[in-house]
Amino acid sequence: MRPLVVLDARITRRYSVGMRHYVHELARRIPRLAPDLKIVAIANTPLETEAEIVRVRGGNFGITEELLIPLTARGLHAALMHHLSLYAPYEPGVPYLMTIHDLIHLEFPRHFKPTIAAYYRLFTRRHVQRARRIITDDGATVEALERLLGARREGVSVIPLAADDEMLRLAVQATPGEEEPLRALGVWGRPFLLYAGNHRFHKNLATLLRAWQGMACDLVVTGHDDFPGGLAQYAHHGWRVLAAGDVDRAALAALYRHAAAYVHPALTEGFGLPMVEAMAFGTPVVAAERCIPAPLRETALAFPALDVQALRRQAERALHDNALRQTLRERGPAIARGLTWDRTAEATAALYRTVLEELPRR
Repeated sequence: MRPLVVLDARITRRYSVGMRHYVHELARRIPRLAPDLKIVAIANTPLETEAEIVRVRGGNFGITEELLIPLTARGLHAALMHHLSLYAPYEPGVPYLMTIHDLIHLEFPRHFKPTIAAYYRLFTRRHVQRARRIITDDGATVEALERLLGARREGVSVIPLAADDEMLRLAVQATPGEEEPLRALGVWGRPFLLYAGNHRFHKNLATLLRAWQGMACDLVVTGHDDFPGGLAQYAHHGWRVLAAGDVDRAALAALYRHAAAYVHPALTEGFGLPMVEAMAFGTPVVAAERCIPAPLRETALAFPALDVQALRRQAERALHDNALRQTLRERGPAIARGLTWDRTAEATAALYRTVLEELPRR
């Protein structure tokens, strides 16, 4: 009889875009790639999967999470449950794994509500110490898990994430009229740097803005102009910072393809998928040392996160060193194509098998 593994595939308002994508990709792929396992998904939103689905209602911290999830897992006689985020019942009820993408809330607690740090202390620390394995996206987070939550290094498994399939397709096949969003934004035919992501403190956009002010190019950031004083204040010598707003895949693909370089200045990251996506398009990546995931480190142009001059030097190299640009354009796509969601799902299923072998026989 196949071992039964439950995926806690609930998605709530607390999930970032990246967390949602992770849930959907694993739920879609693991049942297909691991036919030796019986997969059941607990879900509160529509889910594309071949797995049996148990529908629930409710978000985090309520009766669904604390009672219904463990009762469902026990009722199914689950051998193992994978909580696809750190939001899990205090008593999961069956042996479990947990994915923790990053510990940004603990590394920069003053920028978040005190209740978030309390949740990590009361719930997440306990989950980390009792889980059969913790899954994280990059080795840099392992040290933070040890330091901040008392994780055992041997109990943490690093499984890299991947670029979106559709984005990989767009990287090799441009859509007709791709220049239109660039014309609308006013950067068609002009050199520009690109940043894609949110504008939270840990993204360190203040350093990027200071570094860019000495450069002869535009700077495009996704999202809206929610910067204090507005982005117009940073304009110099005809060069501008432009907020692209909410962009769909096609517009983001156009930005990646035509950017002179993609810049990611974050103080820390779980994995930083925009860096992978940029490399898929052959776009040079300039990124803060601490936030570059391991598979990209040999190809990204790194700088110390708060060093304005170092960021500017690396961005200038990406703009003007033609030999370097050609090398990066050749290396980047090969790296990005090697990071697939099938690979992520297969590695996750392999970890299930390892943990199942370690469990006492019933």
